[in-house]
Amino acid sequence: MDEYVLVIAAHPDDELLGCAGTLKRLIDQGYKVVTVIFAKGRKDKEEEMLQAMKDANNCLGVEEHIFLAYPNLLLETYPLHVINEEIESLINKYEPSIIFTHHYGDINRDHQVLFQAVLTAARPLPNKKPIEILCFETVSSSEWTPFTDDKTFKPTYYVDITDTIDKKIESLKFYDAEMRPFPHPRSYEGLQHLARVRGMAVGVEYAEAFEVIRRVWK
Repeated sequence: MDEYVLVIAAHPDDELLGCAGTLKRLIDQGYKVVTVIFAKGRKDKEEEMLQAMKDANNCLGVEEHIFLAYPNLLLETYPLHVINEEIESLINKYEPSIIFTHHYGDINRDHQVLFQAVLTAARPLPNKKPIEILCFETVSSSEWTPFTDDKTFKPTYYVDITDTIDKKIESLKFYDAEMRPFPHPRSYEGLQHLARVRGMAVGVEYAEAFEVIRRVWK
């Protein structure tokens, strides 16, 4: 039986900025990764984003991607139960082992709404398969939030992406319209520098870091 991983992200490129190297490792190990993008992204690039998302994820090896096309930066205008129900239906369909999503302290409000919706939709219930929830960091959102205990990204889980960092950068080239010149954090150099910093924390060349919300050993 296939084991599924869901990546639930607000905007096109968030999913790869946060965990492309880890997703590539999971795919190589036989997991089925499904990318779910909720909102359209920047208004001036809406028409390009659907194809860019398909191409970027295909490059990484993600065979299934879902684009829900909610309006950008307006997720908070929808009743939370509407977002919850979208995620619950995906959980019921794929029965994922892991969900990767945004950090609760991100400066972007769409990210915050999705985190809350994931936490609600994936709540642990008796006789239901347990789901791990891991928050990735999104450059130009996670590090721009106030550095307070209730907002700061606190890495507690690291994945060695030394062998997949090049594929991460290659896949992000399809989102080139969203990238910025260095020293902007959402630049190719910025991503590589962050991966080196996360790698140094655990003694490897490159890593992606996550904050664990829930892990269950059964």
